[in-house]
Amino acid sequence: MALLEAENISIEFGGLKAVQDFNLHLNEQELYAIIGPNGAGKTTAFNMLTGIYTPTSGIVRMDGEVMNGKKAYQFTRKGIARTFQNIRLFGAASVLENLTIAMEADAHYTLADTLLRTPRFRRQEEEFVERAKELLAFFELDKKADFMAKNLPYGEQRRLEIARAMATHPKVLCLDEPAAGMNPSEVDDLVGMIQKIRQAHDVTILLIEHHMSMVMAIADRIKVIEFGITIAEGKPDEIKNDPKVIEAYLGKEEEIC
Repeated sequence: MALLEAENISIEFGGLKAVQDFNLHLNEQELYAIIGPNGAGKTTAFNMLTGIYTPTSGIVRMDGEVMNGKKAYQFTRKGIARTFQNIRLFGAASVLENLTIAMEADAHYTLADTLLRTPRFRRQEEEFVERAKELLAFFELDKKADFMAKNLPYGEQRRLEIARAMATHPKVLCLDEPAAGMNPSEVDDLVGMIQKIRQAHDVTILLIEHHMSMVMAIADRIKVIEFGITIAEGKPDEIKNDPKVIEAYLGKEEEIC
C-alpha cells in the first residue's frame, strides 16, 4: 500500500478545471517530483494533497485513511508537513522559536497547564527546546538560534522552513519549489541538505520544483503535468527523453538537461 495516494482528483474554480484526474502513489522513503511549466497546476495539486484545498472529485488517502474534507492541521497530525513557495516563517520570532511553535502541534498539555505552568507543561517545553536545538544543529542553523527569522539570509530562511516542517515528525515532507530565488551555490547546498535528510530521517519527500537539473539529480520518479493534466510519469532518464515533456518545456527542437 502506498503511503500517500491520490485517485483521479480534480478541482474546479468557477467552472474551470485547474487539475484533472490527477493520480499519485507515493511509496515510503521515495523522493517523488512533480514538474511542469508555469501555470500547469503543480501547486494546486500540492494543495489538494496537503489539505489546503479539497478536491471537487476523487480521493486522497494517507496511510489508507481518506483525507477528503479534513483540515490542513489534520493532514499535519496524520504525518504530512509542507513548505511553501513563498516563505512563511514567523519573522519576528527567533529561529529557535519557529521550531518550538511548530512542535506545539504534538503538545500533550492543556490550556490550564499552560496558564498555570504546571510541571507537565514545563517538562514538555524543555523537550521541545532540546529537540529544536538538535534540528537546528542538523540544519546548520544552531549558531543562529537566537536570531530573528526575518534577519536570516534568504537561503537560510529556506533551510529554516524545511527544519520547521521536519519539527512535526512527518512521514511525508512536501517541498514547494524550495530552490526558488536561490543562486547556484545555494541550490547546491539545498541538494546536499535534501540528500542528508533522506539519509538521516525515515521520511518520504514530495517535491515541486522548476530547477530541472536539481530534479533530475535527486528524484526517484517524476510526474509531469501541463494545463492540469498528467502528460508523463517515470524515472528521470525516461522523463528527460520524453518528446511530450521536451515540447512542453522547451519546444520540439531542444532537450532537457
